Amino acid sequence: MRPSTNSRRNQPTPFTRAQFEQARGEVLRGGRWANAALTVHRHDGALWVVKDFRPRAFALRNSVGRFLVRREAHALRKLAGLAGVVQNAFRLDAHALAYRFVPGVTLNQADLGARAPEFFAALERLLQQVHAVSGIVHLDVRNARNVLVSERGEPILLDFQSHLSTRWLPARARRWAERFDLSGVYKHWARRSPETLGEARARLLAEMNRWRRLWVLRGYLGVRRSQPRRAP
Repeated sequence: MRPSTNSRRNQPTPFTRAQFEQARGEVLRGGRWANAALTVHRHDGALWVVKDFRPRAFALRNSVGRFLVRREAHALRKLAGLAGVVQNAFRLDAHALAYRFVPGVTLNQADLGARAPEFFAALERLLQQVHAVSGIVHLDVRNARNVLVSERGEPILLDFQSHLSTRWLPARARRWAERFDLSGVYKHWARRSPETLGEARARLLAEMNRWRRLWVLRGYLGVRRSQPRRAP
């Protein structure tokens, strides 16, 4: 079977939609109505993660799905080669994105123990590198499932579909967006190892928490929807 090609750059892709469908890899996450399904796919001895909107409803996969796949692929191209970001990303087709699998567990499942300060300092540096190299902010680091703790204990950033380009923002707005991004790191740091967070980071976190009350996209970009109170 001939490999498919990336229509944007006319380059061959590592595997095709048909090869992916035939393999029936392990499903990591089925996805909700508006989210992609995540599947581990093995091809030529290498493991890939396929982020696929094809299982979603026709209208959704051909609107939101196409938009988010294209958007995340664009961000990952900008970050290609940066340690701490998933690599070899490509669009499998209009509805799916694939990248190389990294062994590890997501932050919400990880027991960092005494390594927490070291890990969060590394995550802070990684996010600062993302800002400097690509001119984008992630905006969803507060979601612990978007941070992977690799088998070597290193942070890996996942899911750039909510990112924002800061290239054309005024300098003051760009700095604010980057500080908001970093507050996601400090949220986890404050929960896991508050005594090592430091005053400057704690002040930034408190400042951004005040701004989050005004955030309109509740349930996305690191801000949870308020939950109804349950009767006792």
